[in-house]
Amino acid sequence: MAQQKLHRTLIAIFAIVGIAIMSYLTYIHYANQQSFCDISESVSCDVVTTSIYSEIFGVPVSLLGLGYFILALGLILSKQTPAVFQTIFLITLFVLIPSLYLSSLELFVIQSICILCESSKVLMIAILVTSYLAARPHRAITARLIMPVLIAGIVASGVTYFAQTGNVEKKDYSEFVGCLNEKGVVYYKSFRCNSCKRQEKLLGEAYLKLNSVECHPEGPSGNPELCLAKNISKTPTFIFEPMGTEEKRLEGLQPLQTLADFAGCELK
Repeated sequence: MAQQKLHRTLIAIFAIVGIAIMSYLTYIHYANQQSFCDISESVSCDVVTTSIYSEIFGVPVSLLGLGYFILALGLILSKQTPAVFQTIFLITLFVLIPSLYLSSLELFVIQSICILCESSKVLMIAILVTSYLAARPHRAITARLIMPVLIAGIVASGVTYFAQTGNVEKKDYSEFVGCLNEKGVVYYKSFRCNSCKRQEKLLGEAYLKLNSVECHPEGPSGNPELCLAKNISKTPTFIFEPMGTEEKRLEGLQPLQTLADFAGCELK
């Protein structure tokens, strides 16, 4: 009984930490702010949580993860029985498979690691192991029980893949970018800026035609002197300067509609 209580406490702690992590990642997904774990180009929660792989059917992956940890916490607080531990084990096993698929995307496709995302998977593995140890002496966890869950997890991974890649809308924003250029909007950026990369993904290939200034001295055609003269303290920054004189500016990652309203352009 004492051992079961220990297992219950551990699962509750893991779930609460998971809820905190997933709540923060969900906030970062929607907020126009840089996360504390945006460390470099290859280690960035921001890059991962704003990629096309951060949603499934329009729902943030972090929100689904939040639901899992809340469910695990609710189950473990409701009852302390072997059946509950077994249920948590099977649910965690099912959820973990598509989660590991998403980890592979971070490594090989997005090429940026989200520390908090991977920390949540460590917590899931900890819950998996703890629930298994708690259930095993009282409830048989056999291959016959596990195999359908594994298959369901693999199918869920496949559905996730097609949901994320099959509905990627590729719009041509060349006309919109042309309007920004005509109105005198200049895009100040840095090749080390992850928010700039996110901004450019929103615009697609058309961003290459945008009037832009590279602020990092090591970037291609870097012009840090001009950025200093313009008092650029944050990238990306959009300055409306139709006659070479600044009239207004926007700082940080911008929704395209905000850019359209800023410049007086139509977003089609």
